[in-house]
Amino acid sequence: MRKQQDDKFLENKWVVRGLSFVISLLLFAYVYSENYGWSTSTSNSSISTSKRETISNVPIQVNIDTDEYFISGLPETVVLALTGPESVLVQTISAADYRIVTEDLDELGPGNHTIQLTAENLSNEIDYAITPSRVNVVIEERVAIESTVEVRFDESLVNPLYLAGVPELSADTVTLTGPASTISRVDSVYVTVAAENGLTNTVNMNTVIQVVDASGNKLNVSVDPQEISVRIPISLYGKEVPLVIQQIGVPLEGKIYTIEVDGESSVTLTGDKSVLADIDEVILPVSVTGVESNTTQTLTIPVPNDTLTATPTTIKVNIRVSDAAEAAADSEATTDEGESSSSADESSAIASSASDNQDSEASQSESSS
Repeated sequence: MRKQQDDKFLENKWVVRGLSFVISLLLFAYVYSENYGWSTSTSNSSISTSKRETISNVPIQVNIDTDEYFISGLPETVVLALTGPESVLVQTISAADYRIVTEDLDELGPGNHTIQLTAENLSNEIDYAITPSRVNVVIEERVAIESTVEVRFDESLVNPLYLAGVPELSADTVTLTGPASTISRVDSVYVTVAAENGLTNTVNMNTVIQVVDASGNKLNVSVDPQEISVRIPISLYGKEVPLVIQQIGVPLEGKIYTIEVDGESSVTLTGDKSVLADIDEVILPVSVTGVESNTTQTLTIPVPNDTLTATPTTIKVNIRVSDAAEAAADSEATTDEGESSSSADESSAIASSASDNQDSEASQSESSS
């Protein structure tokens, strides 16, 4: 009987609707508390909770006139620890507009100093700690000098049949900038040209400037430009020898020929060093066959050995033609003039001597009287 009543109760549609409504209300209350009630609690918690955040590699802003001073001993970065309300920390770290700064170092001037680092642009609600917070630094006057660049190249790497020329640099001088104490230690400014053994071709390369002290220690200075290009010409061995003119051919009867080189009377031979060692001159044959008057000829310079080359390859010679009879007459006239001049000088000397003797005798006569 009891069971039948319960079944009728559950079959009542109003009862079912009422239960459904109650369950719906419970579900709504649960979802509402999940989405709003707990969220509000968490938000309040985040506002009131204090947290600590550590930020590494924070750069230091140096307050100094870098055109006048150079500072050493200062680390590039520090560690910054922040403590404060979580919401403020989140905003601060997201904005990242805080900075670590030094005091005004221009007021300190050159010397050894212990300086304090501070943080700027932080909320008053945030406490901070910097590691390290105090730093020992050295402030020095900034000095700039100009220096020539030396080229260090091992010429033994060049093939024995070749010769290394004078190095050519994109910049012959560089500017060195740094603290006065370091600049005063500069001993050498150079570039090293590395190459393989047996060089036969011109060397072209870019290389970094090296700055060292007298002990060979590299110095911490700024170099401008820091890298330059170097060119070392490599060519066959060359030797400069004189040109010796040799008259050949059949001269015209009664003619005299004077032959001179138009310009430098030397030639540069390039090639095997062992072959050039035995060559001290180059014979230049000049033919006078059929030459009746002054003329200029362009001749090819002969090389003593087929393995050699000559620079220049051609040369001009001037040939002057004169009559032998006229040349002989001019020579006799020149000889006669010389003899006449000599006779006149002798006569003058004799006359001068006679006059001196007469003056001497007169002087002696006056002295006797």
